[in-house]
Amino acid sequence: MKKILISSNTSWFIYNFFRTTIKEFMGDGRQVYILAPKDAYSEKLSALGCHFYPMSVDRSGAKLTVEFKTILQFYSTIKIIKPDCLLNFTPKMNIYGAVIGRLLNIPVINSVAGLGSIFTEKGFKPRIGKLLLRLTQPLVNHIIFQNPDDRQVYLEHHFVKAKHTSRVHGIGIDLKSFKAHSAPDDNVVRFILVARMLKNKGVIEFVKVAERIRDKYLAKDEASSDFVKCEFSLLGFIDEDNPQGISRSTLIRWDQERNVRYLGKTDDVYSVVKNYDCVVLPSYYREGIPQCLIEACAMAKPVITTDNVGCRETVEDQITGIKIPCRNVEALEDAMQKIIDMSHQERLNLGINGRLKAEKEFCHLNIAKHYLLMIDALLSNKKTK
Repeated sequence: MKKILISSNTSWFIYNFFRTTIKEFMGDGRQVYILAPKDAYSEKLSALGCHFYPMSVDRSGAKLTVEFKTILQFYSTIKIIKPDCLLNFTPKMNIYGAVIGRLLNIPVINSVAGLGSIFTEKGFKPRIGKLLLRLTQPLVNHIIFQNPDDRQVYLEHHFVKAKHTSRVHGIGIDLKSFKAHSAPDDNVVRFILVARMLKNKGVIEFVKVAERIRDKYLAKDEASSDFVKCEFSLLGFIDEDNPQGISRSTLIRWDQERNVRYLGKTDDVYSVVKNYDCVVLPSYYREGIPQCLIEACAMAKPVITTDNVGCRETVEDQITGIKIPCRNVEALEDAMQKIIDMSHQERLNLGINGRLKAEKEFCHLNIAKHYLLMIDALLSNKKTK
């Protein structure tokens, strides 16, 4: 019976983005162990059939005493469980897991779901992060990337050799749960941004364009033939501890003053997004492949996103949506206006193409199969040594 241990800096991440793949992992008698901080999603992971072990992780800090406690918990838990393979998510877990796996002679697979602040920000902490990656990632048996840009960065920095890498298209999605769904044809064009409420996800740019479009259409005669009503919404949790975080008070003010509704967070994205006409993510964050855009494709929603690492993997320009430059409010406005000016059927056609892309590239069954192939290959190599 194979034991697979998955580590992450939040239970929320594993449950929301990897649970469909975990269900596939638990076939053929495999056991899945989760090592992550305890939060509202920990019990949900246990309900799936996983064995959950709590671990304290400071996602943004670097206090030596706190980090030592995390490393000690990580090490002692793995020593107790004795997993056959260690699968790590997020940079900190990738770093610590690489060393611990080598010390305990356990095969390690690291998953790179975006490079985040280590490669987008300057300062002492990002420099230390790069140094630790350089020192630890050569210890890893295999690294799975979500986009070719991140893989190239690791190769150029000599974090890993090409033969120890592979790529999947995102974290995967259950296409049966995220079915294609047409927005209502009611002369209202609805846009939604689904993400953590962070500046570098393009939230502020989205709100600026929403305000511009609203003002433009308010100036028109509602009785005229070209009048179209537009709605704009934000969906995602607030992360005020993040340096890029947008405060709850700001979101509430936007909701009240700018007619950009903040819908809060949800575990049921499908029920909220299914009636929207277009999903927008003007991100300039160093993404892996944004799950919200994979979900949009699966639901047959046109996508507007940036020609940014990870984001560009989800859209075929003018076929499944519109691709724009990063941090460009004018380009975002033009793209959203194009969606407004389309007929309802033209928007549906973009979405249909997106659904075909999801079926071809993003199915969780293909993602799970790739991970299991890599795990089996590592365990076979270990037996022959």
